[in-house]
Amino acid sequence: MELGIGLPNHIAGVSGATLIDWARRAEQRGFESVTAIDRMLYPGVDPLITLAAAAGATKGLTLVTNVLLAPLYPVVPLAKQLASVDQMCGGRLVVGLGVGNRPDDYASTGSDFGRRGRILDEQVERMRRLWAGDPVADGGALCPAPASIPLLFGGRSPATVRRVIAVGNGWAAGAVRHYDAQSELAEQIRTGWQAAGRPGRPYLQASVNFGLGPADAVAAGREHLARYYGFSPEYAQVNVDDMVCSAEDARQTVRRYRELGFDRLLFHPTGAAVEQLDLLADAIL
Repeated sequence: MELGIGLPNHIAGVSGATLIDWARRAEQRGFESVTAIDRMLYPGVDPLITLAAAAGATKGLTLVTNVLLAPLYPVVPLAKQLASVDQMCGGRLVVGLGVGNRPDDYASTGSDFGRRGRILDEQVERMRRLWAGDPVADGGALCPAPASIPLLFGGRSPATVRRVIAVGNGWAAGAVRHYDAQSELAEQIRTGWQAAGRPGRPYLQASVNFGLGPADAVAAGREHLARYYGFSPEYAQVNVDDMVCSAEDARQTVRRYRELGFDRLLFHPTGAAVEQLDLLADAIL
C-alpha cells in the first residue's frame, strides 16, 4: 500500500512558500504522493494551483486531488486545467472527483446544487472526450496532447459506486475510519467491477486526518477540524474524535487499511507546520 500526505492548502492563511516546502519535504522523506483538498468558501489555496506548484517542486511524487468538487466549475476550462497540471508533472496526476454537500459553495459559483450528480456524470464524459483530442466548438484542440488521467470517485452513495464501476479507475474513501463500512463498500465495488467485465481491479484509496506531537499541536489540530467542518457540528465532532493523534495510532491505521486491501492511504494534516510531516514520516515510513 502506498502512503501519501496532504499539502496544507486547506489550512486558513497558509502561505505558498509553506506548500512548496511541504511538497519538497514529502518527496525527501519518501512519501509516494501528495494531495490537496478542494473547498470554495474557505480561506485556503485552490487545489489545482497547489498541485501545479508541487509539480514544479518535485520530480516523482504522484499528485492527487482528494477530492475536486468538479460540478462547481465549467467543464471546458476544468478539463484544460487538469490536462495542464498533468502535462506539467509529466503524467503524475490522479484526479479524485466528488460532488460535496455544501449548498453555499454551489451558490457562490452559480452551480446547481440539486443537479450536481448529473452534472458530474456529464463532465466526466465531456472531459474524457476532450482529453482524447476531440475538438471544442471552434474546431481547435483543447489539450496540447492527448491525456490519460486516472479518475477516482469520492463518496458513499449508490451513484458513487455506479461511477466507479462504470467509468472510474477507482474509489476515494472518506476521511473517517469506519473500517467495517468502508470494507463493505470496497467489496461491493470489487464485485460490481468484476460483474461488469472490467479488466484488472478498482484502485482503492482512503484518507485520514492527523495532528501529531505535543498536546498543544494536537489541540490545535482538533480546533482546525471543528472550524473546517463547522457548517455541520455533528459531522465536525465525528472528525475531531477520529483524528489520528499519536504515532501508534498512525501505524495502526496503516495496518488496518493494508489488511483491507486498500492501495493508497493519504494523511491530511490539520496544521501547516512542516514538523507535522516529519513526525508522520518518523511514525509510518
